Amino acid sequence: MAAEHPRITDDGVSFGKSYAVLNLDLMAILIDAVKDTAKGQAFISSCTRWNDAVHKIHPRPPVIFTTLSFSPGEPELAEDAPFGKIIRNFGSFIAGSSAVQIASNFEVDSKDIVLQKTRCYGGTGNSLEQILKARNIDTVIISGLSLSGVVMSTIYRLFDLDYNIYVISDNVLELPLDQHQEYSRVMLGSLLPKMNLRVISVDSALRAVERSLVDCGPVIN
Repeated sequence: MAAEHPRITDDGVSFGKSYAVLNLDLMAILIDAVKDTAKGQAFISSCTRWNDAVHKIHPRPPVIFTTLSFSPGEPELAEDAPFGKIIRNFGSFIAGSSAVQIASNFEVDSKDIVLQKTRCYGGTGNSLEQILKARNIDTVIISGLSLSGVVMSTIYRLFDLDYNIYVISDNVLELPLDQHQEYSRVMLGSLLPKMNLRVISVDSALRAVERSLVDCGPVIN
């Protein structure tokens, strides 16, 4: 049986000094939809491991979370638009509700940045691009769900803006879950390499952070 997606071996990757960690839509409503499955539990465990490690770095790189949410009455959504039909399968995404908060599995503190968005792309309706520019970021490390929608939409936009992009293979998940193997094989195994973008395991990401810290001096506590 073919692997779900190719594992890229550690080849000395370093993220450099100007990178940001971008966590796409790790919110309660979506995590609740996958948490009782084997794939979902593996995804949550890997994202938690990565997030916990990043939060121990000093100085910490920008850690950005996005959450999909809408004003009461969802005026941002067209009634019969394709995007609206997709998200309504999951329930309501009203701003301020518990459903759209970052899931409790993941540490979020006052140093982190949480951005509301209204479409797949992580920067729709918020200041993501301004934040990256203001902090002189040149490299973005991506985790999140769903792979074919939110993750790929964000990758394409940041790719067009000339950011170096790394996708952590263990930290992305396709919805519905029964499509994860098929979509990850194509997108992580073929599409991203064709775009000259890097797909790395969470272990490689953690080692890359350590190498990057050598350039800056401090180490993970």
